[in-house]
Amino acid sequence: MSDVTGVERRVVLVTGASSGFGRLTVESLARRGHRVFAALRDVSGRNERAAAELAAFATREEVDLRVVELDVTDQTSADRAVAAVLDAAGRLDVVVNNAGGIFPGPVEAFSADEVHRQLDVNVLGAVRVNRAALPHLREQGHGALIQVGSLSGRVTLPYTGLYSASKAALGSLTDAWHLELAPFGVESVIVEPAPYPTSIGPNSVGPADAARLSVYGENMTRFLTDLTGRQVESPDDPQTVADALVELVELPDGARPRHTVVAPEVQRQAVEALGRTADDATRVVAADMGVAASVTVGQPSTEAGIR
Repeated sequence: MSDVTGVERRVVLVTGASSGFGRLTVESLARRGHRVFAALRDVSGRNERAAAELAAFATREEVDLRVVELDVTDQTSADRAVAAVLDAAGRLDVVVNNAGGIFPGPVEAFSADEVHRQLDVNVLGAVRVNRAALPHLREQGHGALIQVGSLSGRVTLPYTGLYSASKAALGSLTDAWHLELAPFGVESVIVEPAPYPTSIGPNSVGPADAARLSVYGENMTRFLTDLTGRQVESPDDPQTVADALVELVELPDGARPRHTVVAPEVQRQAVEALGRTADDATRVVAADMGVAASVTVGQPSTEAGIR
């Protein structure tokens, strides 16, 4: 089915839709005629206002957008949310794994429990949601998993080690899903944006160990001040990332690039070059290990850059 935009109408589930990239994406998709399920955790508590705002938006704009409760740290919640989408829409075409957070600070200052919480949302959250959706996508023979990664998954800077590790893991999982799911007609791709002014920075969580944190003193403070200042003052519009996600949703099956870098030109070119080198290495290693037949990288293209 197509609408006035001339593109195929998709059924899309977007996690972390209360604010930032997620909020912009669900609103943009709905305006273009897609059937959108905005996934939020705790819709009767901390996200009650966001849920009400999204419902009001759907009524005001006369679009097909509804809220579904989903806590990505809970497999039962993910299973229930996907089941709700299937009950309401009869199918699910695209999952956008956007839910995430950032724990800035020196790696040493974080306890293992704090590290787990960072990975639980950014990595295991996507694992849970995709695990819930994949039996249905495989059965219908088509669909797409779109992960929202970060340039930090490719380039690690100081005091963002946990976030970088989580996004690097998400990138590796995306590549694995890409290869493993291709025979079933299901795509796995990732969007990797540069820092944009969204709520993820102001809502960041630092380490509880103040004593170890203080050891890094002025060096960390200067780094975080510079990084946050640039993000807050940046003229870059986070809608650019939402537009990239919308484009990936609307592309025909089989035409989605595996990596989409959304960044200023200099950063984009550097990261795309890094990606091409990684793909070349994958081909060489796979061939040398005798498993080249199971590895198809670069189809239809590995990198698509957006400024």
